[in-house]
Amino acid sequence: MTIGESSDNNAVEVDGIRFETLVPERELIIPNIKGLKNSVQFGIRITNNSSTSYRFICFHLFPELKRGDRELIELSYARNATKTPTESDFLLVLPQESLTFFINAKFCWRGFQLGLTGYDGSGGVWTLCNLKPGIYSVRFTYENHSQTGKIDGGMTPWRFLEPLWTGVVFTPYEEFRIVQTRYEF
Repeated sequence: MTIGESSDNNAVEVDGIRFETLVPERELIIPNIKGLKNSVQFGIRITNNSSTSYRFICFHLFPELKRGDRELIELSYARNATKTPTESDFLLVLPQESLTFFINAKFCWRGFQLGLTGYDGSGGVWTLCNLKPGIYSVRFTYENHSQTGKIDGGMTPWRFLEPLWTGVVFTPYEEFRIVQTRYEF
């Protein structure tokens, strides 16, 4: 596996596969009312610049957040039930095509602390706590070590006609800002 250079600061290319951090909104507004949740979009775009079709699974894609002072925010994770991948979770990217995947996340209040909570594909929930107004950066780690996918409760290995891309990639950090609105009367 070789890491290539990219002209974009928010992308990295490995063996002809380009991984890009996506932050569509650079200014995220904190919900003022407890119980109110604002959706947040962070994502990854995978572009296949190679001549081979590959499959990707974004089942365990978690954001990694840093504060403006570069302090890493600890991610907590829990799961009450387990969902295993189905065939449709292994996404096909043909040569010269792209796949865009956004995590499902929301701001939420836990007591007097602002958090960011989201769900992964396996039935787990992750939370980043103690967020405050300020500058942050986000990135993703794409990781897959298996050439085959397991479906049907993990009992059936599924062999696709196209290979499952294997490797570990850390996308570059992309900056955004969390802001609090002022009340207007």
